[in-house]
Amino acid sequence: MATGEGERTFGFEKFSSHGFFREVNRWLVEHVGIRPGDTVVDLGCGPGAVTELILEHVDPKAGAVVYAIDPSPSALEAARRRIRSAVVRFLEGTAERLTQLVPAADVVLFCNAIHLIQDKLAVVREAAAVLRPRGAFAFNTTFFEGAYPPETLRFYKLWMLRAVRHLKERGLEVARGVKATAMRWLSPSEYEALLRAHGFEDVQIHLHRQELSCQSLEDISEFSLFIEGALPGVPLQEACEALKLGVRQAFQELALATVPRNWLQAIARKAGG
Repeated sequence: MATGEGERTFGFEKFSSHGFFREVNRWLVEHVGIRPGDTVVDLGCGPGAVTELILEHVDPKAGAVVYAIDPSPSALEAARRRIRSAVVRFLEGTAERLTQLVPAADVVLFCNAIHLIQDKLAVVREAAAVLRPRGAFAFNTTFFEGAYPPETLRFYKLWMLRAVRHLKERGLEVARGVKATAMRWLSPSEYEALLRAHGFEDVQIHLHRQELSCQSLEDISEFSLFIEGALPGVPLQEACEALKLGVRQAFQELALATVPRNWLQAIARKAGG
């Protein structure tokens, strides 16, 4: 959605409030090696959840600066309301234009958003250009090849079948042959190769397994970019309702309490220094 109202209605805040989401982000922030006086970039900062975690590791007295960047004006406004720190600079912009937004940095973090970028190569190049030698680039995502443990495939298939059935009963069809940006997933080995091919070394790839509740998957079903990826061509409100109904039915039919899901965590350092 392009408008502020649409973003508020179909935003990411509810999903990002779950404990597992904060846990995977906290792990990445703690392991990327932020020093008290570093210049840190929080790409795709959204409503500021990761920015808060970064602030636990920097010190204003040491000269630290945190650039919180997001393409969404409404997300930035939510982050400004949430975070009151003279260290943080809020900027509207995209990951593909990072070099036009910030000066040299020590750390670039990009949490839970790289799967949304069509030109992932551009993001890696921009991060490499901004980082000082031995600077760190870290990202995570749960939308990658390998996110679904094999035992969960039946659940995801049933979820979508129930959602599509609900739409068909109301005379709505899912667009055929449409591949949304949010569904362009890479494998861990492809991410590692991309990093190494563009000036990064000491690449670490970790997979973290988290248990997702029915409520958390209902909450992600309210996020516009997830909706558009799962049910392309369907109006957001109707698709949201179908996804939420479908996930509840799948949980009930399979007698599930939670569904396991993998997060990819990647940390790499720019060569040199």
